[in-house]
Amino acid sequence: MFLRLPLIFFNTQVIINKKRMKKAIIMLLFLICFVSNAQQNFINVPSCEVTEKNKLFFQQQLNFNELTQSNTTLDFGLGKGFEIGANVLGLNFIDKSKSLLNNDTNDHDPYNPLVMINGLKSFRLTENLSLAIGSQVGINFTDNKKEKEAGLLYENLCIKNLLLKNSCLVIGSYYNSMHYGGIGNRLGAWIGTEVPVNDHLHIMAESVLGSNALCYTSTGVVVYPVKWMPLTLGIQIPNTTSNAYSIVFELTIIPKTKKE
Repeated sequence: MFLRLPLIFFNTQVIINKKRMKKAIIMLLFLICFVSNAQQNFINVPSCEVTEKNKLFFQQQLNFNELTQSNTTLDFGLGKGFEIGANVLGLNFIDKSKSLLNNDTNDHDPYNPLVMINGLKSFRLTENLSLAIGSQVGINFTDNKKEKEAGLLYENLCIKNLLLKNSCLVIGSYYNSMHYGGIGNRLGAWIGTEVPVNDHLHIMAESVLGSNALCYTSTGVVVYPVKWMPLTLGIQIPNTTSNAYSIVFELTIIPKTKKE
């Protein structure tokens, strides 16, 4: 969901009160019910996997550093290569002050939290080759009524079973808005891969190229205690000096397919 995002340090730190949190939850439920999407991710790079028709996909990502950041994804499969869903990205918790924060004034960093509506369409070219086009569009959740639009557009080429059975390689390009990725490049490229060691353990790696807040090289392991619930543990290594190292944990709930 990827599109699952990196830890960001903000100069402006505003505590989110209970009233604003309630408003955010209501907004999220509205989006899920009426328009929603979100992409399934390695860590930051969308994997191009599409949720099966009438099935739900869920992914919760936590990034740990001086901040603890939550990124949440919920998908619904529409069939014919389409999925829709919703994301809440960049929900940050300050460990030292034990408080939530948001950024709606500092244009150096991405605005956050972001409540996003998204869309994904996958085109199957051959048995092991597919093309995906996706987007995430939304606004930041704010205390001072300075909402700003944020967005991500991308296209990915996905190659499966390359050299190893059940392996996956994704290569793509992306465009991010200022309030989505902060300062740095607007156009960029990324690559991600997942390689199975056995049925219960996979190795993953990815890199988002550029100089914005999305730009990390990440590596880790994916453990499958059961087939429908992979757990990912990894590390994010910054590709630019403005980003910071972080530990990443992901809990994913994958709907069972007709083949299973």
